[in-house]
Amino acid sequence: MGQLLSHPLTEKTIEYNDYKTKSSAAGSVPRFYNCVGSMQGYRLSQEDAHKVQNEDTILRVRFFNPFTGKHEKMMISMFAVFDGHGGDSCSKFLSGTSNPHLRAGLAKWVVYSFENHRYGAKKNISSVDNGGANNYTNTPNNSINGSNADNSTSYTRHFRTMEGLISQIIKDAYIKQDQELHQHFANSACGSTAVVALIINGTMLYVANCGDSRCILSSKARGIKTMSYDHKPQNIGELIRINDNGGTVSLGRVGGVLALSRAFSDFQFKRGVVYKNTNPMRISANGNHNSPTPPQEAQVSVEPDVLMHKLDFNKDEFLVLACDGIWDIYNNTRLIQFIKYHLMQGMKLDGIMTKLLDHGIAQANSSTGVGFDNMTAIVVVLNRPDESLHDWMNKMKLRLEREKGII
Repeated sequence: MGQLLSHPLTEKTIEYNDYKTKSSAAGSVPRFYNCVGSMQGYRLSQEDAHKVQNEDTILRVRFFNPFTGKHEKMMISMFAVFDGHGGDSCSKFLSGTSNPHLRAGLAKWVVYSFENHRYGAKKNISSVDNGGANNYTNTPNNSINGSNADNSTSYTRHFRTMEGLISQIIKDAYIKQDQELHQHFANSACGSTAVVALIINGTMLYVANCGDSRCILSSKARGIKTMSYDHKPQNIGELIRINDNGGTVSLGRVGGVLALSRAFSDFQFKRGVVYKNTNPMRISANGNHNSPTPPQEAQVSVEPDVLMHKLDFNKDEFLVLACDGIWDIYNNTRLIQFIKYHLMQGMKLDGIMTKLLDHGIAQANSSTGVGFDNMTAIVVVLNRPDESLHDWMNKMKLRLEREKGII
């Protein structure tokens, strides 16, 4: 196995974002130390990509809050892993690596969707006076100067909670990104999964997942919280959607081809979806009205699941985002234990990431195919705004030694 580990395809790319050169002024910008590791493995090419928008590149958004009727400034740290298939074109497009601008790829549409949403808020009051109809806040966006001002006089949808509204905005960003991808890859067989962690104003975590990449949250006292769901064709909810849209699943694959049921691109499985700005109702030759397939109901949907979590810095420790090549090797518990064991040894994140990838490739099995996929992972430290990386690592080492009964 030593010969395999020295193969050029097992060379690793490690990005250790410890921000040592940055000012440590507390509270200036939400900051989360992180480390990214990737390895091509024994695949013919590296089809994974990733994106980190944090510190200097943090997403600054002017967001209209319909619950207060005012614009608010948001700072969003974004961490994403894109697992491409059929080539690396789609995953690289999503990460924005093909575009020199910071707000490119999916990050661009996240900002756009936050700044240009048309959603309102439901009032939490009784509806007796108007015959039981729901009461809404109907202050139009054009009454407020801002990026989302237009000539509309009402919102397109209303939400009872900010969490529900933001979740829908993130879903909108995925759909808008897929519309842009259609302009470039409509006749291509490439596609990509996407697991994205957004930390808003340093307090609220939203994880959007489309495909079989995964995100997990490590917390105090051996707590592990699953922040995403794998989208596999044989899952009953996915299977029903695929069948309802005229598709089939064989050998665990959509159409016997695709081993996941949600992804960007893969437009051969989205035939009924209309991507151009056309009338939502099309009239056929015989005069019948045919509704196009909503993107959410395509055989391979781009709509993500969105899970949220309010960060508690007394308990929450770190996030792990990774492609399925990592999860083929590790289950959730084993991966968290692997990282924590080496943190207890005092090892830095770049060293842990190197060992994580080396251990993964060492499990390569030609009979099962495990360990032969591309591998990409991001570890995101959930440090307090005024907590240095050194202080966080010392805290983790002490905490883990106490949990093990060493001290």
